[in-house]
Amino acid sequence: MGEVMTKIFDCHGDIWNDVVKKRMSGESAVIKNHHLDKFKKGNIFSGIFVIWIDSPPEHQPEKRFKQIFDAMHSELVENSDLLHVVKKVEDFDDAQLSGKFPIVLGIEGLDGIHSIEALESLYDYGFRHASLTWNMANDFATGVKGSPNEGLTELGYQAIKFMEAKGMLIDVSHLNEKSFWDIISVVNHPIIASHSNVKELCPVPRNLSNEQILAIKNTGGLIGVNAFREFIDLEQSKQTVSRLADHIDYLVILAGIDHVGFGFDFVDYLDEEAMGTFSNGLPEYTKGLENCTKVRNLILELIKRGYTEEDIKKIAYKNFIRVFKSL
Repeated sequence: MGEVMTKIFDCHGDIWNDVVKKRMSGESAVIKNHHLDKFKKGNIFSGIFVIWIDSPPEHQPEKRFKQIFDAMHSELVENSDLLHVVKKVEDFDDAQLSGKFPIVLGIEGLDGIHSIEALESLYDYGFRHASLTWNMANDFATGVKGSPNEGLTELGYQAIKFMEAKGMLIDVSHLNEKSFWDIISVVNHPIIASHSNVKELCPVPRNLSNEQILAIKNTGGLIGVNAFREFIDLEQSKQTVSRLADHIDYLVILAGIDHVGFGFDFVDYLDEEAMGTFSNGLPEYTKGLENCTKVRNLILELIKRGYTEEDIKKIAYKNFIRVFKSL
């Protein structure tokens, strides 16, 4: 089989962390000058770009959230001829017809806000995705590094109800098991784990058990495989594109081709300080999948394994569009 040409949707990118850093140092048009060419080279046609508070909780998350939000807002306003915020599924086509790059705005952890009113304001601005927490606990839920006995708070349940009513993507990638199952017990719409891999192949807290994978599938949702090396294999020598494809194989066999996507979590958006909040300090890139320009290497690996063109297009973008459309 020849090479498959497909556009790629990335379910998880921390690009605003790069935008805020560069804008604070005096740059503007950061996405245009540093990222659009790379997206084009990697056939990335869109993605969920999240606000992630990259400093420890004691460093005023509200202040950092506003800092990142303000940089993001300036970037979007100043480059409205190039960037298009996606609020409904038709916006993908509208953006491409007008030659703009469509962006789904997301939040990775609600640490910077403390109410449903604040979440509603973000929805009104254009956010269509949120995970309740990152690795720790906050007012809404508990992450994988928090207490295993703590789950969704009352505010967390209210947030899930609000997000379902509004058609926002609910993302479970960083939740601890109790918070995860609390969400599963109340959702009626598809949910996603935007950037998680298979725990059976790489037993780290951020990856998903078979039961969690099937629970996501049963909502109609999807799992976006993560290119971050520490979630691919425990052995550094096996943190490869081929091993990531093993995770895709596993998910396809267990959950089906319709429930797998890409959520690369590329770390080239982050500086050393931000990386230090979650990485063990080894070289951080997965060889052959260092950034979005290298996604072709994973596509070629899937072709080698016998995936059809339609299979690859489902994983690359069609499954996400289906989920987004269904909300």
